[in-house]
Amino acid sequence: MAESLPLAVVLGRFVAGVQAEHLPEEARQAVSLRMLDTLAAAASGVQQGAERGLLGLLPGDGPIAVWGTAARRGLRDAVIINSAVSHSAYFEDGCRYTGGHPSSALIPAAFALACERGSSGAELVAAIVAGYEVFLRLGRAIYPSTVQRGFQSTAILAAPATAAAASVLLRLPAERAAHAIAIACSHGAGLKEALKNAGSQPLQVGRSSEGGLLSALYAAQGADGVPDVIERGFFKAYAGTASADIVTRGLGLQWGIGNTYLKMHGGCRGNHAPVDAAAGLMREHGLAPRDIASMDVRVDTVTLAAEVAEPANADQAKFSIAFSIAAKLLKGDAMPRRYTDAALADAEMRALMARIRVRADAALDEGYPDRRGAMIGARTVDGRELDYALDRALGEPEQPYAQADIERKFDLTAGALYGPSAGRIKDMAMSLPALPGLTPLNDLLQASHS
Repeated sequence: MAESLPLAVVLGRFVAGVQAEHLPEEARQAVSLRMLDTLAAAASGVQQGAERGLLGLLPGDGPIAVWGTAARRGLRDAVIINSAVSHSAYFEDGCRYTGGHPSSALIPAAFALACERGSSGAELVAAIVAGYEVFLRLGRAIYPSTVQRGFQSTAILAAPATAAAASVLLRLPAERAAHAIAIACSHGAGLKEALKNAGSQPLQVGRSSEGGLLSALYAAQGADGVPDVIERGFFKAYAGTASADIVTRGLGLQWGIGNTYLKMHGGCRGNHAPVDAAAGLMREHGLAPRDIASMDVRVDTVTLAAEVAEPANADQAKFSIAFSIAAKLLKGDAMPRRYTDAALADAEMRALMARIRVRADAALDEGYPDRRGAMIGARTVDGRELDYALDRALGEPEQPYAQADIERKFDLTAGALYGPSAGRIKDMAMSLPALPGLTPLNDLLQASHS
């Protein structure tokens, strides 16, 4: 691909050539695992009631299941709701090089469009892989500048990534796919500050994903975008300066989907290295929470910027490192089910949180985002001074979770929603490339109760 071509054209040519049968097996397996993981994240959102307000705002009926509920909606409304709900518990995958979460940004939209068009599982796999590449490559180019400018990466990237995935499913030729991505660059919008209210913020991701879908459908009708909008508009708006080489290097030869992290804790990803480090310290020294007199938690400045030191409610607790550590140490896990107003008000939780101090350490900024670690210094009630450090949270590509871990995550989050159907959903998600059609899975994702 000639470097002189506009990036939208380069990406359009790439997207038009993505086919499941030409993908490496590890990329296909990575899609299946992230499909299951996204369904687990959505189930956590439904358990917290994240879908209720949107179901009321977007009434009607249609062919696409609103995951984990008794409702169905038309294409656009299903995309908005399922995307927002998948993002609402902050339990989906992500990439430390983009500051964003590609699965909730594009998998619900790709699945909905694939269902409507009668696509096969293999076609859906190709669409998701293409969407991930656009998300991750554009994300690397603009991060961390985009966050420093006040934007949320997930919402900004959801539109072009969804447009790419939709272009595959719509079988757009290279020229039309390029226009779809170019148009979509104007339709992702989201602010980092909005993350501090997890009750409303996920809507910006759902709307941006819908914007990407509409961009692809519009391009399929013949609408044109501006070919150099990425270089002259998208980069200038969200990064100031960015390297086109980051987007094009290895395109079509290297696949990024297997390099996103997966989560076993709820809340912001910035909480997770501190949680893993605190748990590691406790395990290494055989400590119980009552043994901790104080705990000093050090993180990088980007992580601290998202920290809510004194959470007032469960939504804010998702951005509290002290709350997340206390949940893990006292309750045994820090999954989304722990982020409740009742847990925040619990006297034992409050007492442990009061003994945890979180601060920035400039030394942890070195190497960010390749390393996004945490250092723990603890003083025990018997006077010992103990330390523990991690370069990265668990679940990163360097220390990935196994398939069995994500299956357990699905069981713990979605089992109660889907009952006897949960096992079949899990099996179908993990065999996604071989499914001749997606209607059976869509039907199973409509739970018998709302």
